[in-house]
Amino acid sequence: MAEPRGPAIDFFFDCTCLWAYLAVAHLKACPATAGATINWRPVVAGDVFRHVNAAAEWPMPEIKQAYYRRDAALWADFLDLPLLEDPPAAADSRSCMLACVTAGRWGLAEAFAREAMHDAFALGRDLGDRAVLADIWRQTELADGLLEDCLVRADVAAELEANAVELMARGGFGVPSFLVGDAIYFGNDAVPLVERAVGDVIRLGRAGVL
Repeated sequence: MAEPRGPAIDFFFDCTCLWAYLAVAHLKACPATAGATINWRPVVAGDVFRHVNAAAEWPMPEIKQAYYRRDAALWADFLDLPLLEDPPAAADSRSCMLACVTAGRWGLAEAFAREAMHDAFALGRDLGDRAVLADIWRQTELADGLLEDCLVRADVAAELEANAVELMARGGFGVPSFLVGDAIYFGNDAVPLVERAVGDVIRLGRAGVL
C-alpha cells in the first residue's frame, strides 16, 4: 500500500516581493510544514494587483510605507534573514517569473526562487536585469541556452498567466498567498496559520485529501 502523501500547500509568489522573501524563510522555520508538499506557483504580482486591487491607494501614504519598512526589518531580524537596510523597490518581474516557471519544469523552481530573492533583498541586485537573471540561472545549475528560449515561449507565458488566473479564482488578491485545500492565507504573517492548518490535516489523518 502506498504511503499517504502529505497535505499540499500551493504557494503563489513573485520573486520581487519582499514579503514573499520573508515568507519563504518563515515557512521553512515552521516544523509542521515539513510534512507538507509545497507547490511553488510563480505569478507576476502586478497582473493580480491590477485585476483585484484597482481601488487600492497607490503609492501608499508615507506613514504606512514607514510602518512596512520597520515591519520587514523586524521580521528579517526575527527570522535571522539577511535584508538590505533599504530594500529595492519591486522590479519588472515578468522575465524572472517566466524563468521561474521554466525552472519548475526541471524541478528547480524553489532553488531558482530562493537564489533570486536572496540576490534581490540581501544583495540589492535587479531581477529585471537580464544579466542578473543569467547569473542566477547558472547558479541554479540550469542548462545553458534555455533562459533566452523560455522568455519567448508561448507555453511558458501561458502557464505563468494561468497561475495568476487560478490564484484569483481561488480567492487570492496578492502575494505571497498560500492555499491549503480551499483555505487561503495571505502574507508572511499568516505563515503560523498555514502551519496550524497543515498540522490539523496531519493530526486528523486526512493527509492526501487536501
